[in-house]
Amino acid sequence: MAIQWFSSDDKIGAASFYSTNITLNTIASVPFEYAYLIQVGIDDKKNVVIQPVSKEKVQSGELDEYAIYQISIKKTYARISSVSLMKKISKALNIVLDEKAIKYDTTWDGISNILTIHTSK
Repeated sequence: MAIQWFSSDDKIGAASFYSTNITLNTIASVPFEYAYLIQVGIDDKKNVVIQPVSKEKVQSGELDEYAIYQISIKKTYARISSVSLMKKISKALNIVLDEKAIKYDTTWDGISNILTIHTSK
């Protein structure tokens, strides 16, 4: 009898977009547990990407202080709260954000150290 075992790596993270924040579920938030700050951007496929930033990199001065954001880590979720960021994302993706969540799947790339929120699907 052949058995296929399931790995915890098979779990899919989720991100919910609101008009005021991005909320990541437990799976999607794990890579940010020790992040000092984060950067948020959009890739060439129109996916939102998030990258943790170390304290050393922030203090080096090589990053624009307006291009980094705080992330709040809780036991079961993480949240990036910024109305201005969400307006930029809304405009870039041509979506309407309000009090009702828009949910997307996420994947973590440990090599490039980037969480991709699959907004292009």
